[in-house]
Amino acid sequence: MAVFIDPLQERVNNLTRKVARYTKNKHIMEETDAIANLVRTESRKIKILPSKAVTDLNAADIPRLFSLKEVRHLDDDDLRPRDHEMVTLPAHLETVLDDYTLATGRSPSNEAMLRSQIDAIIPCTLAMMKRECVYNPRLSTGSVRSTNSTKSLHLQFERSIKTPWEIDGKDYLLSGAVDYSLWFGMPQNYETNLVMVEAKKFGAVEPGKFECLTYMAIIHHARKKAKMKDTSIYGITTDSVHWDFIQIRDNSEFITRRYRWEHHTVEIVSLLYKIFETAAHPSSIHPQAQRKRWRESSSTGFSTSLELPWNGKKEQKRNLRIGFRNSRTRGSNPQP
Repeated sequence: MAVFIDPLQERVNNLTRKVARYTKNKHIMEETDAIANLVRTESRKIKILPSKAVTDLNAADIPRLFSLKEVRHLDDDDLRPRDHEMVTLPAHLETVLDDYTLATGRSPSNEAMLRSQIDAIIPCTLAMMKRECVYNPRLSTGSVRSTNSTKSLHLQFERSIKTPWEIDGKDYLLSGAVDYSLWFGMPQNYETNLVMVEAKKFGAVEPGKFECLTYMAIIHHARKKAKMKDTSIYGITTDSVHWDFIQIRDNSEFITRRYRWEHHTVEIVSLLYKIFETAAHPSSIHPQAQRKRWRESSSTGFSTSLELPWNGKKEQKRNLRIGFRNSRTRGSNPQP
């Protein structure tokens, strides 16, 4: 929270200087000072909470802590792409991955190596979807707002997340860093539908799954508090070979499904495409109405924040706004 206090104080000071010359503006000066003091006071309250890293939570406790319920064997499982949702693996991605395998050979898998493979798969798939929507408008809803949403889609990396949360009767400041997130709007309005956590080493997907579920739950509850129409969110944890897809639904039920890259390449890319396309066509509620609801919700005391990390300028340089072209094709249902 504290990261925005100094810029806010600077703006208050600038405003005060502008209106100070007029006696009639005295009440405005008093009001802006009161607002700044209130925000600073609330920020101090949050800072004194004992901190707890998301990675320190017991995986078995996470569904209970966030009032989530896992469900299995659903007939309408959104994590199993249908025939009409299947897409072709981008040719350039296939070439890049083949070259990558050739270049790295038998090098031991570590976090840096895993991330480099993921860094190829995720951006290429998002780029394919964005480019396709531009050249094939029939695939989108056709509205100006939908087109703008598609253009605004972008990935962000290592975005920090902090929120006060009650754990076993005690308040903590939960904090963590989302490795990848997909945005179609402003972070302060939680306009994201995908968070992604990479495994720290090959085969360690399970711990990352519950870390990812926690970030998803934080955003899901923020949206519920704001009374947004769509509170669902997707998550992925992967070591580049094993891909665990997660979805939290509007009713706080969550489902998971695992795929292996070598056996389900088309299914994985198709699911990524589907998630990206969903983000391109968000809820029918007008964005301004959603933001108004979020502000109203925040005024009731819900003080969760999703912030840039301390090296925010460095992170912003890594944001991707990209697009390539490819086309859809039919395929078969996956058999994970």
